[in-house]
Amino acid sequence: MSWKTLGLLLSVIVFLPLANLLFSIFPPSFKTIDDPGRQGLPYEHVSFPTSDGLTIRGWFIPAAADGSTGKKATILVGHGYPFNKANILRHGVFLHSRFHLLFFDFRYFGESDGAYTTAGLLETRDVEAAVAYLTQREDVDPQRIGALGFSMSAAAFILTRSSGIHAIAADSSYASLELVVGRQFFFLPGPLKWPFVTMTTLWARLLLGLDVTQAAPTEAVRMLRAPLLLIHGDADSQIPASHTREIAANADPSLTELWIVPGADHGQAHAQEGARYEARVMQFFLQHLSDEAPDAGNTP
Repeated sequence: MSWKTLGLLLSVIVFLPLANLLFSIFPPSFKTIDDPGRQGLPYEHVSFPTSDGLTIRGWFIPAAADGSTGKKATILVGHGYPFNKANILRHGVFLHSRFHLLFFDFRYFGESDGAYTTAGLLETRDVEAAVAYLTQREDVDPQRIGALGFSMSAAAFILTRSSGIHAIAADSSYASLELVVGRQFFFLPGPLKWPFVTMTTLWARLLLGLDVTQAAPTEAVRMLRAPLLLIHGDADSQIPASHTREIAANADPSLTELWIVPGADHGQAHAQEGARYEARVMQFFLQHLSDEAPDAGNTP
């Protein structure tokens, strides 16, 4: 191999991961145009600060009137990458019949602040801010807060390990961000991709001060003490179902349900299963967030 060829190869190994990182943290954002008012639902525009100085914006949708008074259970509903909260409005609004709902845009996306996204790593701060906001509301029971996440947000809810979240339904989560980066270099065979993954994580540390290896729900779940419903399609073309199976293998089996949906692509379990999906997720939250449910939270 000539020096010229070696230099070219080293340049590719160094700068292709940089380009990949920059595209990943500054992705084009796909904005769905929708809001609860278009669905005939009353709602509030809300905002709350994160620990690193950003403002997160969302919608608070009160539970359907049922004649009861007092504080109610509430579900955080999180969107996927690279979308906004409106993208999952119709997928999560079925919970409105029994729960208050908080849809919010993660940093960088939608109406929220943020110069870049980290696909779940710093987004844990957004989750913490959302929980803190809900605990201050007089109409929310702070002991009955749950979370429904899709893809990136599913990972973020697990990674946060917030003691304020008492039940999590995680749809199409990744097992680790490193594995996701590895799939971005799909065009490279086997072990040849890992120098590129290593350089991507190095660039993230140098430019952003981030340790990508910390974004690993499969490890974070070992410390999770909240009931967990894991959902994944076995035909997922973006994040294989093996990711969720790995998370389930490390979770507390007494607190974890695993539902692999045959034939569903990434985030399409609800679209495919419809009423069955809604019934299963609804029952999960009713079981763990009802007035009679035992208190179960996460350890920080």
